[in-house]
Amino acid sequence: MEQAMNVIIYELHYLSLTIPSIALGVLAMYYIMSRRAIMRPISRLGRWITALSGLPSYCSLPFMVSFVSPSTASSMLVTMYKDSKLTRRELYIASLINAFPALLSHLRTLIPVLLGTMGIYGLLYLLILMTIGLMQMMIFAALGRWGSNKDRVQGSITEPIGQVVSNSLNLRMALKFITRIVLITSITSAALITIELLGLNNYLNNYLTRAFSTLSPYAVSLIMAYVINDNAAFAAAGTLINEGFNGILIVKWLLIGYVASSLIRGIRHNAPYYLGIYGPKDGITIMLISTLTRALLALLILGILYLI
Repeated sequence: MEQAMNVIIYELHYLSLTIPSIALGVLAMYYIMSRRAIMRPISRLGRWITALSGLPSYCSLPFMVSFVSPSTASSMLVTMYKDSKLTRRELYIASLINAFPALLSHLRTLIPVLLGTMGIYGLLYLLILMTIGLMQMMIFAALGRWGSNKDRVQGSITEPIGQVVSNSLNLRMALKFITRIVLITSITSAALITIELLGLNNYLNNYLTRAFSTLSPYAVSLIMAYVINDNAAFAAAGTLINEGFNGILIVKWLLIGYVASSLIRGIRHNAPYYLGIYGPKDGITIMLISTLTRALLALLILGILYLI
């Protein structure tokens, strides 16, 4: 009973932070996209990514906004898609490319923790995370360029940035969008609470413990800590380094934890966000592609570290 209450309280706390953040992102999107004087200079800064990826030039605006507010940028992309300014494929490519600046906005809060707990090895791990994000961005930029509609891209370069916004984009539309997000996010979160209360998370934790049983008990503890809370894992990693463990070995264990966390805690935490903004079908697809790509890239870097 106590565990069930803790899960519910945790999820309600998560929703109390997530829903207002997304709602404010939608309102910020409404404000920015209704002010051409704001859109033009911001969009010019990101034109290099649209030139690189073959996306329509106005996708540079949400790319730059992702550095500050990923939810605002995602809302912009959805608005462009619903206004028929983007195809579904372009929506996916742009969203996956924007994961890199979104990652950088998240890493800002991790820098003091990583450097404070792990020192130089924290900096190394931070660089690895940035490399994973950059590699993902370049992969999907290349895929975007490879499958882009050349005629459409060339035509869109001269299209005024303000034309990406439909005449129907107004405060009423933004509030309707927010209502949909709140409903889908709440339903998704309730479903995840039910799954956790049924014991699926315990099953997964037990499975991971068995899967990593051949590793050192310290490695298993660090990996499981990462699945529960990344800051706790970084603190534990710093303690192990201070006790004399090889820093590179600790970084390897953290990468394994990163992969496990991405596939378990990452999906659990990101599902309400992606489904709330993009809807069930597109949200699940974009989330899984992004998560699996990062996990595979992390495994690739892990393999390189083990070969060195």
